[in-house]
Amino acid sequence: MKPEKYTVVVIPDDESGTKSYNISRTMIRILSTLGILFVLGIVVIFIIYGPKISEYNIIKGNYENLAAERLKVLELSRDLQRLKQMDEFVRKSLGAELDFDEKPILVDTVTGMTINPDQGISYVENIPSVAPIKGFVSQRSGRMSPFIRNTHRGIDIVSKEGEPILAAAAGVVMFSGWTYEMGNLIIIYHGDDYFTHYGHNQRNLKLQLDLVSRGEVIGMVGSTGISSGPHLHFEVWKDEKSVDPLIYFPEYKLTDLTSNNG
Repeated sequence: MKPEKYTVVVIPDDESGTKSYNISRTMIRILSTLGILFVLGIVVIFIIYGPKISEYNIIKGNYENLAAERLKVLELSRDLQRLKQMDEFVRKSLGAELDFDEKPILVDTVTGMTINPDQGISYVENIPSVAPIKGFVSQRSGRMSPFIRNTHRGIDIVSKEGEPILAAAAGVVMFSGWTYEMGNLIIIYHGDDYFTHYGHNQRNLKLQLDLVSRGEVIGMVGSTGISSGPHLHFEVWKDEKSVDPLIYFPEYKLTDLTSNNG
């Protein structure tokens, strides 16, 4: 027959003040059950909230990366503003202080654009006119989904990994480096507030402030950053607004694989 109570005796080292405690069998069962429930509760909490904690850490890391990239963009914007100010200063200085018997054709050392004193700046080489790669358009510019707020600013062109990427126009490289979303990214300023972006590159072949000519190889097609396969993300910007690249390159409509084809 099992006892109904258990006695716990506490004996000090000097054997004085000995104390005893009676614990019923029912109380032991209750304490054991509570202990098991406590352990099970910890295990359930870990199973349920463990992945969420991991997801939170990932989101936090992504946020920190995006914040760092935003700082890079702000620095790039400041550099561009200083570049424009310097460019304007040089132009005014040339026009105000120099007097030529025969009006020469000058080359802007900042952007590589041709300057004619009679006609101003010639943007023939600087308007996007060379398709960066040959391939199939898998994503056009615009809203990616009615459930997604972000807008896809540009087009995705599927091509073989390692294919050369050409500069759509002459200009100066304003950014060449790594970003969390676009991987290896190149941004070129072409003058007259024209910019082109080339993202997910396997490798960038040009550095910041390098001068590039129209059709020059600037990188290689890759799948870096947030990408599901080798392709080029290509954007055209004018007056600080993104423009549909198909306006400048209608030949891509012939290889458009999206539902907007037509």
